[in-house]
Amino acid sequence: MTTPPDQLPHVPPFTQPKPQPPRKNSVDTRGMLSIVTMLVSLTALTVSILGAGKLVFMIFNDGLANSMDGLFVKLVVLGLAFIFGWGIGLVSIRGFGNLVYPMIINIYAWGCLVAVNILYIKVIQKLFMQQYSAPKFWAYLIILLGGLFVLICLHLLVEEHDLRPFAIPLLITSVIQLGIIVYRYIFTNDANGWMVISDFTVFLIMISISALMLVHIGILEPLREQINDFFVGKKHPRQENHYE
Repeated sequence: MTTPPDQLPHVPPFTQPKPQPPRKNSVDTRGMLSIVTMLVSLTALTVSILGAGKLVFMIFNDGLANSMDGLFVKLVVLGLAFIFGWGIGLVSIRGFGNLVYPMIINIYAWGCLVAVNILYIKVIQKLFMQQYSAPKFWAYLIILLGGLFVLICLHLLVEEHDLRPFAIPLLITSVIQLGIIVYRYIFTNDANGWMVISDFTVFLIMISISALMLVHIGILEPLREQINDFFVGKKHPRQENHYE
């Protein structure tokens, strides 16, 4: 004899517990390290750039006579601070994939370009006055090259960063210098002819660097690939749109 269905005991259906999502760490270690390294790098770069600005101001206004005392030590300190900040910046951007820091570095790069152009105009003024000695001339030239070196280092921090737009203001300033050279030695009567060597030395160096930045022939590409290989651990294929 079978029991009617309506009289069967009610047994709750067999159910499986709802799977719980895997627990995540409350702290994103990679994100935290990305932020910390960015702040450390930004602080070191800012301090070194401000220190370099102070040193340049001393040289242009007080002359080498008041700036030679401990100049080598000052350069070493500023260089170590910049290298430290630059290295930590590489770790933040390439190692931890920081997406905010490249935008900040791009702003710093444009600020560095503005500073280099101001220094370039200041050097043109000094050359026009022809009131400088050989040590001062070499100091002016080293300052300009140092500013361009910082600009290139900032450029290498960011992947696929286009350096060509940065060449345009430098080219414009170089053309202005060429016009001033012509005016100085053609339309004035008190110019020292031998000092034209200094004028054209600065002009040729700056116009050559600007042209190399503009033509984009990939001089910095091997160095960039080495940096990429260091962080990625494998060879990157050459990309056609890779800006150098």
